[in-house]
Amino acid sequence: MTETSNNQLLPDDEVRVIPAERVRVWEDEKYVLHVAVDDTVYSKVRAVKAFPLTNRVDYISFLDEKNKEVVLLEGWERLSPDSRAALERVLARMYYRPYIRKVLSITETVGISRWDVITNQGYAQFEIADRKQIRPFSGGRYVITDAEGNRFEIPDVHRLDPKSQSLVLGET
Repeated sequence: MTETSNNQLLPDDEVRVIPAERVRVWEDEKYVLHVAVDDTVYSKVRAVKAFPLTNRVDYISFLDEKNKEVVLLEGWERLSPDSRAALERVLARMYYRPYIRKVLSITETVGISRWDVITNQGYAQFEIADRKQIRPFSGGRYVITDAEGNRFEIPDVHRLDPKSQSLVLGET
């Protein structure tokens, strides 16, 4: 059984897709996220995209402190303006992803590649321990996860300068 903040118990398999019209989302003054479905409030939750790498944001999953899904929100764009704004702020913090504009260098030492890049946020340096962390998508898009779990994105490798393209494609 899952206990909600108002002590109501739900069977563990009770999670179901909930339309946005029944959901309210807010952060308190300490930036703790809360989600309410009808009269049931779940506190200290975190919001995650169901499809974070493909950027499909049709569904948002709300997880409790034990990483158990308590609400699966459908149609987040239909939330009330206040709820939508709160959710957008939370997701922006959670899924902050700099875009790589230029690759200055990629060097490799003992199987670890070190990338020096210019992003939309400025200079960055990161390491990749496994080439599987460079995920190609259609249209020349790449999502790169560094050794610390940070994600960087190349929206279209073919729009990079020739040197940057050569370096990236040499790693994939």
